[in-house]
Amino acid sequence: MGGADPDRIEQARHYATRNRLIGVGMSEETADAWIDAWAAQAARDGIEPGAGYWDAAWRWIAEQRGTRVRP
Repeated sequence: MGGADPDRIEQARHYATRNRLIGVGMSEETADAWIDAWAAQAARDGIEPGAGYWDAAWRWIAEQRGTRVRP
């Protein structure tokens, strides 16, 4: 039986955030660039994937987009 696979859950959260960015008008390429920028920032800040990681990503990307066009 097992349970939910943490890697699959994390991948689903990643794609949900990507789709959310695309849904607000971002191109796939730009969404991927912002997600990569977030991953680098999270690593610098010691933020590891988990329950709040992608919510933090969404907030960080929104803040960064207010000051620059692309990551």
